[in-house]
Amino acid sequence: MTIQRKSALPKERFHNARILVVDDQPGNVRLLEVFLAEAGYQHVEGITDPTLVLERMDSAPLDLILLDMRMPILDGLSVLTLLQESIHQEGLQVIVLTAQTERETRLAALSLGARDYLVKPFDTDEVLCRIRNALESRFLYQDREGEAERLEELVTQRTEQLIETQFELVRCLARAGEFRDSDTGSHIFRVSIGCHMLARAAGLPRQQTELIRYAAMMHDIGKIGISDQLLLKPGKLTPEEFEEIKIHCQFGVDILGDYNADVTKMAREIAFTHHERWDGNGYPSGLVGEQIPIEGRITAIIDVYDALTSERPYKRAFSAADALAIIRGSAGTQFDPQLVDHFIAIYPEFQQQMEALSRDQFIAG
Repeated sequence: MTIQRKSALPKERFHNARILVVDDQPGNVRLLEVFLAEAGYQHVEGITDPTLVLERMDSAPLDLILLDMRMPILDGLSVLTLLQESIHQEGLQVIVLTAQTERETRLAALSLGARDYLVKPFDTDEVLCRIRNALESRFLYQDREGEAERLEELVTQRTEQLIETQFELVRCLARAGEFRDSDTGSHIFRVSIGCHMLARAAGLPRQQTELIRYAAMMHDIGKIGISDQLLLKPGKLTPEEFEEIKIHCQFGVDILGDYNADVTKMAREIAFTHHERWDGNGYPSGLVGEQIPIEGRITAIIDVYDALTSERPYKRAFSAADALAIIRGSAGTQFDPQLVDHFIAIYPEFQQQMEALSRDQFIAG
């Protein structure tokens, strides 16, 4: 009497398993093909040349191999050696069906990953039970792998959502600060786009260029701590008032706090260093040259250009040509000269982006 153990897996899944019989005797192959077909297995193949096993596996995935030991050219142990990656990394199941009874061969086959070692002549009911057990292990392995991939994808989606939420909060906070001294708050978006473009032109890694797109929005967040009387003063600032304005760099660091997300870490660096100068005459620390983080040096160029071409309570807007001439003339003193060269190289594309942004805002308004 055939004993069928109950399984939580559907019967159809077992019957659809892909099984390969490897035996150099055609009669043995045919016997197993018929025997398994009668047991309901619908995808059983047989080969008599063991050298074709890997080629067969390349054509379509297998769930189980029924393997003989005594074969010419490649014996069963050699085939098992070739199958190591599939057995240990993909969960391929192998059952040895052989007339070879030596203990050393049996132990060697099992150590190479064979799930079972059955000696001919075999009990057909036992073979069916062993096959079912092997396939159940195969399917459970596949299900675990599938669940791991699903969970990994879910974690990736959740991480992307969290990052996007962080960036959205960055945008909101940056706009809150920018509305203090700008009619539209669009300055932060122009600086964001410009810094991203200049970072790419400078050859920064992709992750760094994406972070600067958002972190640069926070460059003047410290202005939240500066009084309206100073920010909106229509005339020139006194030396004492300018010293108060300088404090916004430290205010920016304080507002952004100690949160260790990559975007806030970069935003702190930019907020603190985007008024430093290449020649060391900037503030708040008087850093020189490459002592200034490259994100700060990039933001300095884009921020100053946009400030020059924007109308403020205390100044008229410069033309694009005049602003570009000022940037070019400040290479090596106020700005990193190599970054200025990159900015000039991308300037036509930069201008197109700025014009497109202006059109979009006009339509939205």
